Amino acid sequence: MMPAARMFQGGSAVSPTAADRRAIPFDYAFRFSLEGEPGRVVNSVVTVSIEATFTAVSIGYGVIPEVEPIVFGPAAPPGGTIFLATRPQPVFAPVTLGEILDGLDAALSSTVLKGETGPEAVFKNGFKLNPQIAELALQSNGQLTDDLRQRLFQVVGTPAELVQFKYALFDEGSGREFQSEPILNIAGLGSAAGERPFRHFAQPITFRPRSTIRMEVTEVSDFRGELHVSLQGYKVLGEANAPTGVVQRRPAPGRRR
Repeated sequence: MMPAARMFQGGSAVSPTAADRRAIPFDYAFRFSLEGEPGRVVNSVVTVSIEATFTAVSIGYGVIPEVEPIVFGPAAPPGGTIFLATRPQPVFAPVTLGEILDGLDAALSSTVLKGETGPEAVFKNGFKLNPQIAELALQSNGQLTDDLRQRLFQVVGTPAELVQFKYALFDEGSGREFQSEPILNIAGLGSAAGERPFRHFAQPITFRPRSTIRMEVTEVSDFRGELHVSLQGYKVLGEANAPTGVVQRRPAPGRRR
């Protein structure tokens, strides 16, 4: 006789034993485009495949800043003097803050940064030496050509650790919400700079096959870029009434098991 848990029942898949089941790690990922508009709400949905139930045990996130490669150099001094030092000296010695501001203003004349224009928007985040020529500039002892001078600096994008948003998770099939109100990412997940940018759920969340999972994100900061959120968990293959379940065929008449 076949054990009761393995007996054929109307031609459908039956409950397999633990040996027939196989747990595999699996993540469901959400992606959002952040426009740097506080209060803007965006949604993303994923559908659990029919092969097995998905159990989420933790949630994590990461961001990719939108890089605007704005390169500029200090404006030429009055009279258009070429930026060439007459003797070795620090490369920035002849450069004044006014020349930097004038050069930055010219580079940003047709650029909008986070809803603002002009050097003020850049000074909120800063600028740095252009990485492509930084070593050459620092080793030049002030002997910069006009071409290098015009590419000396680069605008710094919004640091990833400054991103702030609220998130909420929903099971659309059951109408279940997994929070009383949207959660601030720093409070629920941690900093995008790597300080605990994930958390384990107090109780794993199970989503049945064909479930629709919706994540809602509300922008809080003026960060622009891509937000990636992942539900980390596993699927158990071999469940009853699933494509991976074990199907027992009715034995042919007269054939003994």
